[in-house]
Parts: sequence; C-alpha cells; structure tokens
Amino acid sequence: MPPRRTRSGDASSGSTTRFFQRHSNVYAYVPNIIGYVRVLLAAAALRLAFTDVPTSLALYALSFVCDELDGRFARMFDQCSEFGKLLDMVTDRLATTGLLMVLSREYPDWFFTCVSLVALDVGSHWLQMYAQLLRNKSSHKDVDPSSFFILKLYYTNRIFMGACCVGAEVLYLAAHAATDPRIAAIAGPLRIGATPAKVSVPLPAALGWGTELGVECASALGQLALVALPFWAVKQAANVAQLVTSCEALVAHDFPKRKRT
Repeated sequence: MPPRRTRSGDASSGSTTRFFQRHSNVYAYVPNIIGYVRVLLAAAALRLAFTDVPTSLALYALSFVCDELDGRFARMFDQCSEFGKLLDMVTDRLATTGLLMVLSREYPDWFFTCVSLVALDVGSHWLQMYAQLLRNKSSHKDVDPSSFFILKLYYTNRIFMGACCVGAEVLYLAAHAATDPRIAAIAGPLRIGATPAKVSVPLPAALGWGTELGVECASALGQLALVALPFWAVKQAANVAQLVTSCEALVAHDFPKRKRT
C-alpha cells in the first residue's frame, strides 16, 4: 500500500506539539526563548535608566518576572538544559550588576558599596559554580549537607530563596525609583505615627560606604525599602556563606596534591 499522506494541518499540529516538548534544538526551547526576551528587557531598562525612570522600572520588573517563568516552563515542558541554566545565571548576575552600576552613578557617595556588592555577587556565584563542577555536581545550587545553614536553606527552599532575591531587587529598584521626584512623592500606606519618620543606619565613612543610610518612612518607596531590607541582608549573608564554602572546597580539593613536609 502507498504510504499514507499526512495532512498539512496534522503536520503543523505535530510540529507545534514537539515545540513544547524536549527536542534537539536547545536554542529554541521555550524557557531559553524567554531568557532571550529577558536579556532584551534588562538591556532596554538599563538603556532608559537615566532618561525615563518609570519605563526603566517597568522593563526591569518584566525582565525579573521572566526569571521566574523560564524555570517554570523548563520543568513543565521537560526542557531543562545546561545552556538554559547558564543563560539564567549569567543574566541574573549581569542584570543586577547593571542595576548596581546605575545606582553608583545616581548615588556617587555609594559607589564603593555598589562595586563591593557586585564583586560579592559575581565572585561568590562563580566560585560556587566552579567548586561544584570539581565535585561533579550538576548545579551550583546542589550544596553539601555540611554547608552553612543559611546556604542550605537558601538553595533548598525555593520560597525562601525567591523572597531573598525579590527583596534584593526590590531594594535596588526602590533606590532607583527614588531619583524620580514624581515617584518619590507618592505617600506610603502606613501613617507616620505607626512608623518613625526616618530610619538611619550609621556607616564607616573611612571604608567609602558613605556616612549614613537613611530611609524616609513616609513615602511608599521608603516603606517598601524597609520591607525589602531584611531579605536583601539575608541574601548578602548567603553570598558570603557560599564564598567561604566554595573557597574551603577548592582548598580541600588541592590538599591531596600537596606534599607534606
């Protein structure tokens, strides 16, 4: 019998179905396409950072939402890939770096603080990834049971990690939004009587961190920053923990190669 011909509609339907399944073209995976869109959104947000703050905030927020969607679709369609993992991590680091560089220009007194945060974020993640590769781990999030408690909690509890990441980004975006007088003038939902008028944290000027971190509590941005600040602090603590843990792992890897004297 002659081979049965497939109608064009059926062929199109089959092709569409395969697009949402695991296939050989990793570059065309749904989560990776979302990743490309995320890169474009973040780049556009940084491009408009000094000329159109509201649009910049909206684009960066959309880019951050894509960070959540790509992982969900990767698991939903069985399209997890090493390329996608690296694209996600590199975009995370570069987007945050770009935002901190914007803040370093908007707040010149905090330049060294912004640079320090970039160094901690990029350095700790790079060392963590390299140390895990030496251990034949499949991901930098695959931490050992002997790791610091906060690091294990950060990488094993998605809700906790998500809250810390969102808190850090919200704090940076609030600082960026505060440079627009129209946004900064928006009053917060809490009354001044319920919160102090201003929260100030003294910092050592000798280290280049400015003289004081002040948050005006009357504005919506100030109240949002106060909510985000603890989560930001925990994320930095997790970065320090993974920096220390990865350095210890690298030293432990080299120890058998050393000759005892």
